Amino acid sequence: MEVETPPPPHGMEVETPPPPPVTAAAAAISSVLGDDDLLREILLRLGLPTSLLRAALVCRRWLRHASDPTFIRRFRAVHPPRLLGAYLATSAGLAPRLRFLPIRPVPELAAAARRAGAFFDAFKGSATSVYDSRSGRLLVTTFDDRHDSTRQVCGPLSPAGNTAVVPPPPPPPPIQLTNDDECLIYHYGEFLPDDDDGRSYFCVVMGYSELQTTVYLYELQDMSWVVRASAAAQLPLLPPRSRVMLFDNSKFYMLSATNKILVCDFPSSSISVMELPNGVLNKHGGCIMLSRGDGSGIFLVHVKESQLQIFHCGKDSDNPGNWLLVDYICLRQVCANLDMTTWPSVDGQSASVKICTVGDNARFVFLEMFGAVVFLDITSRQADKVYQLTPEDKELVSVRPLMLIWPPVFPPMKEGCDQKESCTAQTAA
Repeated sequence: MEVETPPPPHGMEVETPPPPPVTAAAAAISSVLGDDDLLREILLRLGLPTSLLRAALVCRRWLRHASDPTFIRRFRAVHPPRLLGAYLATSAGLAPRLRFLPIRPVPELAAAARRAGAFFDAFKGSATSVYDSRSGRLLVTTFDDRHDSTRQVCGPLSPAGNTAVVPPPPPPPPIQLTNDDECLIYHYGEFLPDDDDGRSYFCVVMGYSELQTTVYLYELQDMSWVVRASAAAQLPLLPPRSRVMLFDNSKFYMLSATNKILVCDFPSSSISVMELPNGVLNKHGGCIMLSRGDGSGIFLVHVKESQLQIFHCGKDSDNPGNWLLVDYICLRQVCANLDMTTWPSVDGQSASVKICTVGDNARFVFLEMFGAVVFLDITSRQADKVYQLTPEDKELVSVRPLMLIWPPVFPPMKEGCDQKESCTAQTAA
């Protein structure tokens, strides 16, 4: 039998019970995440591109905000591309030996680091060299037992380990010589583009003689080499003693053996020479390295004795050799926690410290210091010893940083109803 609830006395208000705590919390979260401006600020604070990609999978609305080009630019400005680790090659054995070194690992990137570390397991039995690394991609050359080489563009961070076999660099272009006694020397530089389909790379071919310098820029398009630009000048330069090169998609920089930097501007088909900063000399291999400046010019990193100097030359500078000292680091101080007991006490031992590679905008540097590989974060002034060379390693060949893929590869936006309500409901739950 049903029992009816008697109505309240006339004039008396009925007090509505408060909503359950879970319902109140869900309503509060929904009111915050339902605000597009607040949602974008929350996404901006995720920190890692992997976190941003995971958030974009919640629903169409979050995907739309996370993949918006304007938001992507803001995210990159706040969180520069993240270094995952580095591939280190030594001259141990018959071929350079590759190993992956995670740099300052965090739990969220553990799976990516494991994938990068195991990537070259499939190349066992072949000598492997990494020529360039850009935005999670590698330009790799493998050599078989007959010393035949194969070029590949690899994506070690992709779940499938994407690998595409690409043609080798083009043959040297014919260059007109002024007389029969003129000798021509060719040098090659190979670089990955900032973003592409994983099947392309650039090749810069330089021809030197006693009277002229000629530079050709090739781009691999549809598996065929295409000449993008060329430049020539009556500018005699000695070939470089070390491969200090930099390519930013429009200009090519190379440190020559005459303490000058060759600058080739491909849009204007011009070649010029840039002076080194005052007091900077290319005394030995590994004391100078160049770094891209994200459209703001270039950086030059110089090590002298125990001092690390960072110079910047603006893109629109009236004087291309107008260098500005923007940072100065005492390596003895920042590396004091590494127990470098063999640090020489006599000045002039700069050859004991060599620059292996430098990150974009000179944000980090890898150094070879007295038998150890040291990672130095320029911004935080924190140094870590990431590898100790052994007698079996013989000598260090190269260090190639591996950055996380940028921008993240978002899933395509599917047509359908706007899931704004379900987004907030799922997140609140």
